[in-house]
Amino acid sequence: MDDNSPASMRKVYFDAWQKELKSLPLTPMEAIIVDIIKRHPEYHPIFSHQESFENFQAEKFAIDGNPFFHLALHVTICEQVSADRPQGIRELYQKLLKKHHDQTLTEHKMMECLARVLVDNFQHDSASNEQKYLEMIKRLI
Repeated sequence: MDDNSPASMRKVYFDAWQKELKSLPLTPMEAIIVDIIKRHPEYHPIFSHQESFENFQAEKFAIDGNPFFHLALHVTICEQVSADRPQGIRELYQKLLKKHHDQTLTEHKMMECLARVLVDNFQHDSASNEQKYLEMIKRLI
């Protein structure tokens, strides 16, 4: 990625999906992205054709209104669980997964918490509150 512009960051998702469609090798991050896109067939048309991707307009700051924000939250949850950062999130994820028996639903529940914390931090110009985030997830269990 050459820059951190939204277009450049979004292109990472498109490129990963294109590599999957062409059966090309994926980086570990691309494999995560592809797995998430596979679980969201409603997004396949956006990433399957260059024209659809380039013409897609999604500027809403909402989990369901912006597929790029939605996918980025999924990636964040996957990375958090993998690294167990914040500490304890992996165990909470496993408990929530045991409750729901569905990876995507589990991640969606956690994403709601993450999005609320991110929006709250943005609105109040404050630093991330990991404990608040973990407490929100605990309430889901």
